[in-house]
Amino acid sequence: MLDLETSRETIDELDRVIATAYSTRLVLVKNIGAYKKANNINVLDENREQQVLSNVTEILKTNNLEEYTQDVINLYKYIMDISKNKQNEK
Repeated sequence: MLDLETSRETIDELDRVIATAYSTRLVLVKNIGAYKKANNINVLDENREQQVLSNVTEILKTNNLEEYTQDVINLYKYIMDISKNKQNEK
């Protein structure tokens, strides 16, 4: 087992990675929103949402992390809600 300080340092590094990756994702979401507006495409794409959830579920399975599946699905549903709100922004 890692000690407390080492665990916290690892979490801090992961937070840097997550914050950077999530910010990049939001930039792409805004680009997609602009494309959808320009092409009169609905923001909600249930098939795409299901594909994203399937993708992350498969990632967890591949990495033997299935015990976190429901937590990750809940997180991604929240992320996709934020993404839809960003795409609907004027």
